[in-house]
Amino acid sequence: METDTAISARQQLEQLRAELESRGWEADHRGTEERPFLHVRNPADAGFHDSVACLGDRYVWNWGPEIGLADDVQAVADRIMHVLRVVGP
Repeated sequence: METDTAISARQQLEQLRAELESRGWEADHRGTEERPFLHVRNPADAGFHDSVACLGDRYVWNWGPEIGLADDVQAVADRIMHVLRVVGP
């Protein structure tokens, strides 16, 4: 008997949420079962936030562009943290 080894989008997002939170960032699940996403916030400035979805084997910004592959959660977390970083004087 075959087993389903596919990971759902919500499970992929949970892996990313756990990675971000282990780094001190804030992320929570939003959306529906059919269209889940994470709302990610920079803990240094809540004004730096965005939404991330998982479509197939890729994480994407809510506004479209790809962030990275779903099987490379650490690199995706790095990229999110880079884009949502606080840059000051």
